[in-house]
This record gives sequence, structure tokens and C-alpha cells, in this order.
Amino acid sequence: MNVRCLFFALLLLVTPSPAYAEALVTALSTERVSIESNFTGSGVVIFGTVERDQQTVARGDPYEIVVTLTGPLRAMVARRKERTAGIWINRTSSELPRVPSFLAIATTAPMTDVAGNPVRARQGLGFDMLPTRGLPDAIPPVRTDFDAAFFRLMQKEGLFSLNEGSVEFLSPQLFRAPIALPSNVPIGWYTATVYLFSGGVLLAKTTQDFSILKGGFEQAITNLAHRQPALYGLATVVVACFTGWLAGVAFRKD
Repeated sequence: MNVRCLFFALLLLVTPSPAYAEALVTALSTERVSIESNFTGSGVVIFGTVERDQQTVARGDPYEIVVTLTGPLRAMVARRKERTAGIWINRTSSELPRVPSFLAIATTAPMTDVAGNPVRARQGLGFDMLPTRGLPDAIPPVRTDFDAAFFRLMQKEGLFSLNEGSVEFLSPQLFRAPIALPSNVPIGWYTATVYLFSGGVLLAKTTQDFSILKGGFEQAITNLAHRQPALYGLATVVVACFTGWLAGVAFRKD
């Protein structure tokens, strides 16, 4: 038994360790986006660099980057209107139990050129590979008419976007990916995920979180209502009484 253990120990020592693969180092231009009453949209930029160890063999294919910005996951319902007795009403529906409320995708090249369908399906990359009723799988998801309608409406509202070729390499290793945030962007915690591909193979992946929250006077009122409801109620009564008194003075007839 001891001889066998010694043999395996020596085998591990003489076996060469595998070469280190590429690594991604990424950063966000901001960690929080504040939404106030005059908010008309904003943006976030993801910066990154590809680090290679000296032992890493140079690759024949260029690096490709895919960046996804995913909003809070929610359950949504897609409904189909049908004409009944001359009136258009909702008749059939389908629930999408786990879909992002916001999704922006930016790439260095067309998505189909970055990686094949099995690779993209396992990562849920692309509108055609994004799962709506489960987790990502090696098999592309089956789409229904309700799924197609959901994706079409989300893109029409600017909540889903695909910008192929918008990721720019500033140097052989340094890249930037600008992503626009529309005025109707949902609040909550977001995840920025960066994928590094070469020759259709996923080499590295990083994730970072940031928040989109209300700010300014509106957020102060919301915080007061949730944290100190008694004080919020008293302040509301005082403001209502003052407003009524002021209106009576302004419109009083002599």
C-alpha cells in the first residue's frame, strides 16, 4: 500500500503542470446609476484586459469578447389577444417564469461567428439561446409564439438590445464595451458578464454587479415611508393641511 502511494506521489511530481490559460480583468465605469425625476437615460462602460501567462501558447484565432448586462430576473406573462364578438380581449397566455427585465448584449463580431450554437446554448448567450423556462442547456431552447412576442416587445421598448461589433479593442489586450441604459430601465441589481472566446472556445469569464436605484428627493421620500412610516404619515397630514389652508387663502373671495 505504501509503495503504491509513493508511486502515485512520484507520478504527480514528474507530470508537467498544464499551461495557464488566459485570464480576464474587468472593471465598470460606475458602480451605481441614480435615477431622479429628470432621468432621461444613461450608460455604463465595461473595461477589460486579457492577461496571458508566459507559458500560454499564442492562439491562431483572434480574441472575441461578448458582454451581457442583465437586469433583475422576474416572472412575466405573455398574452394573446383574440377577437370575440367584435371585441379584442386577452384569451390565451403563457408564463415565462425566469426572464431578465433588462438585457443588453455587446460583441466584437456577429454572435454566430463568435461561437457555435452548443457553446452559446450552455451559456445562454443571444436572444435565440436565452432560456425562458429553465436553466441554460447544451440544447438550444424551443421557442413558442409567446416567446417570439415577448422578445419582440422587449426590443421595441428598448429593454432588450443586441449591438454586434460595439465592443472595441483599444490594444491587442485592452477593450471597452459601452452599453446604453434607456429612460425606462428597471431599478434593481444588475450583473455585467464578460466572456472571452477564441476559435469558438470559451476561454474565460468574469461577472460584476452594480445597482440602478432611485435617487434624490423621490428616494428620500420612499426611504422615509418604509423606515419611519409614522413620521411619514404625520408629515403627509401636515402637508395636506397646509396645502388646503394655502388654497383657501389664495382663492378666498372678499
